[in-house]
Amino acid sequence: MLIVHLVSWGWLILMVIAGLTRHSIKAANRYLILSRLGYLLIIISGVYLSTKTFSGAWLLTTLKAVLGISTIGLIEVAFARKQESRLTPQLLGLMIGGLILTTICGFSLHYLLMGRWF
Repeated sequence: MLIVHLVSWGWLILMVIAGLTRHSIKAANRYLILSRLGYLLIIISGVYLSTKTFSGAWLLTTLKAVLGISTIGLIEVAFARKQESRLTPQLLGLMIGGLILTTICGFSLHYLLMGRWF
């Protein structure tokens, strides 16, 4: 299930980059729909993985869940602003920062509980 989670995040990142760099709103909307498929897989696999890690590191698991959901929310806001032609560098920076923090938190959680990276 960890592989599904990681591949889903990779898919989401590719769809977000592709969608937010499109000049056409219609093309960006296609990538928004495809990114939502990634959200679905991320949330399902994330809930499963959090049930396995919660007893060992409840604070880090909760922090990662909050960061992950916040990052998904920022991605949705970025797509909405893209549709309104009001996407700002500050929002992109916040979204990238959320993604980096979520990634660091996820790898830390895995390393803490498993004692190895993979």
